[in-house]
Amino acid sequence: MKRTLITVFCGIAAVVFLLAVLLPAVAAYAAPQGDEGPRLMRVSPSGGGVLGRDATVSLSFDRPMDMESLERAVYFEPPVSFAVSGESECLVVPVNLLAPDTQYSFRLQPGSARDLEGRRFDGEAAFTFTTRGDGMIMEIPAFSFCGEIVEAKDPRGVASIIGFGVGHYPGTGRPGRGNFVIMAHASGQIDFTFNRLFDLEEGDEIRVTYGGRDYIYRWSEGRVVSDTEMWIVDPTADPILTAFVCCAENGRPSPTFHPPFRYVVRAALAGASP
Repeated sequence: MKRTLITVFCGIAAVVFLLAVLLPAVAAYAAPQGDEGPRLMRVSPSGGGVLGRDATVSLSFDRPMDMESLERAVYFEPPVSFAVSGESECLVVPVNLLAPDTQYSFRLQPGSARDLEGRRFDGEAAFTFTTRGDGMIMEIPAFSFCGEIVEAKDPRGVASIIGFGVGHYPGTGRPGRGNFVIMAHASGQIDFTFNRLFDLEEGDEIRVTYGGRDYIYRWSEGRVVSDTEMWIVDPTADPILTAFVCCAENGRPSPTFHPPFRYVVRAALAGASP
């Protein structure tokens, strides 16, 4: 009897031991693998260094991601306006050219980005880079203009330094993307180069060179607006170039300084090379 009890006890102990060893493995094998959060497979650029001012960050996940949540997870310092697009291969594209000769930090913060099933990305990615001091060149063959596009931190600053040239309206798009807005001086009292902007017509080209690429815009319209109509600098889905100068009410160079009207040219992106 005693031997029988020992045998039974040993048998029960063996069964308990086997269950303790095997059940976790079975449970792990049977657990739905889809409950795992998304994984970040690759980030480009992968580290610091010197990048162009049109730098774009590529994030490669192992599954399609929810773009709204991904946008919440992306962080730049100094702050940058950007758009995100894609599915599993996601692009983070700054809306404007980044500032020249500036150090930026990029971070994909944990806990915000989710896949299309709502599963959370708990990983993290971060790197620091510095932008080159690249400038932009504009050419308008119709009136033989070719010069550097001046930049400053605010519109007043741009207006104060452009002289007979042209400047980029801060906070607007970049070559080949969004509403790329330029500003120049025009006057009936001074022979500014951009007095000839009024004479552009259908088929005339405006070329912008940046980062080894030539962006070709073609005139699409010209109109007079009041100086309070700031919609002309609003972002656009399609890549366009907007150029504006001061003008008289009739849309010609003004005989007075600081008139309350602007002549606006819009040009659609016709192509880029190479």
